[in-house]
Amino acid sequence: MTRTIKLVAVTFIIALATFSSGCTKKYVKGTKVKYSTEKQELANVVERYRVAVEQRDADTLRKLTSLNYYENGSTTTDPKDDYDFNGLEKVFADLKNTVKTVKYAIVIKDIHVLGETARVDYEYKSQYLLAVGDQDRWATRSDKNRLTLRREEGEWRILAGM
Repeated sequence: MTRTIKLVAVTFIIALATFSSGCTKKYVKGTKVKYSTEKQELANVVERYRVAVEQRDADTLRKLTSLNYYENGSTTTDPKDDYDFNGLEKVFADLKNTVKTVKYAIVIKDIHVLGETARVDYEYKSQYLLAVGDQDRWATRSDKNRLTLRREEGEWRILAGM
């Protein structure tokens, strides 16, 4: 091959590689959710939430939570299991006093941003080492869940779903 043909071939290969890489889809890190800056921000909040649960870090969980937080306990007809931001204190106390160890894995399935609010659908697997009387025992759970968030003072805060 002559030097000109080699140069044309190398240029073609570089152009093809550049074109091909420009066509690949970009996803939110660790997900199959189409990338946007907002969606990545939300995924980062979910990761901070996950780590705070594993570390039983109530202070970080409080910082991630909206003062307008409301949880209906997954029931719509019985308000007895509903709680707000102040009611989370009991949840945080249980996390700190009854739960000794947490393993918490989250797989984000979808993120929807609607202006200043968003929802993150995910699947989780969790294991908790609980102090039950004089004995410790492991509890395992897996399910689907949704966090609802709202941008407040420039930060995404959790409105529901913890």
